[in-house]
Amino acid sequence: MRRIGIFEFEKEALQFWNYLKEKGVDSSLEKEDSQNAWSIWVADEDSVPNAQTDMDLFLGNPGDPKFKIKNKLKKPDDAIEAKIPKKTAGFKQFDLRKQWQTQDRKVGTYTLSIIITSVLFFLFSGMGNLDAMVSPLKIDSRIMEGQLWRLITPIFIHFGPLHIFFNMWWLYDLGTQIEKRKGAKFFITFVLILAAVSNYCEYLYIEYYLQPPGEMRELIASGVMTMSDITTIGGMSGVIFGLGGYVWIKCKLDPADGFRLDPTIALIMFAFFLLGFTGIFDGYGTIANFCHAGGLIVGIAWGYASAYKWNRG
Repeated sequence: MRRIGIFEFEKEALQFWNYLKEKGVDSSLEKEDSQNAWSIWVADEDSVPNAQTDMDLFLGNPGDPKFKIKNKLKKPDDAIEAKIPKKTAGFKQFDLRKQWQTQDRKVGTYTLSIIITSVLFFLFSGMGNLDAMVSPLKIDSRIMEGQLWRLITPIFIHFGPLHIFFNMWWLYDLGTQIEKRKGAKFFITFVLILAAVSNYCEYLYIEYYLQPPGEMRELIASGVMTMSDITTIGGMSGVIFGLGGYVWIKCKLDPADGFRLDPTIALIMFAFFLLGFTGIFDGYGTIANFCHAGGLIVGIAWGYASAYKWNRG
């Protein structure tokens, strides 16, 4: 949901809102509490650019025949309004923001699909311990042989109850927000890119910088195996940091997009990210710090680019 603009006069706001409704654009018209003005909100992100263009044209020439309404100007449906407390005088309002917040409580379809897939693989792979199931999904030197799915599939590998619980919890919250606001196509594309970049960053670190155990040095030096062959990268955390970075930037620079991230939760996320590089968590298992870094950088950059585009517009 995005606010595309503000009208000074109620009649013009009502006329343009009716124009959008006739075009089939899911939108709402709301009186601003702090000023004598009316806002137009568009629910579907894909409809925003055209609606914004139409609004600019309308403000330039409200009398343009293009914006002539076929029927009598209507206010939001009384039946719908009855469900929402009236906040202001003037025309009745359908509070799309409240509807959006209610919808946010329901997990996104594709978010839920990823969660179910991850949990099922976690259970059937013996918490990531059955090599026969993990090996086809892990990222290793076989990506150089064209097995590029291995850039993505490590996100389904998890190594303990806490590992998968926190990843799925974050995915539920952040993934649902992005899927609902940006659409399934954007969400799936974003997850795939975050997975590929974050996993590849960790792969490069393991392959070229991580020192092999003493007993493996000769085998690796001779080319019989590589570091990635004896190390398994797993988890959704690279994707999670990317989603978190994206939502964080959108909250800061583009609040009209309606994302939310509690400041305390954001602080915990970034603290964990930084502390991971100190080695403080090494006693609980290997932390994929470069996987986290790759995902976070992509998420922040993508969020900034999106916010910059809308702020310029």
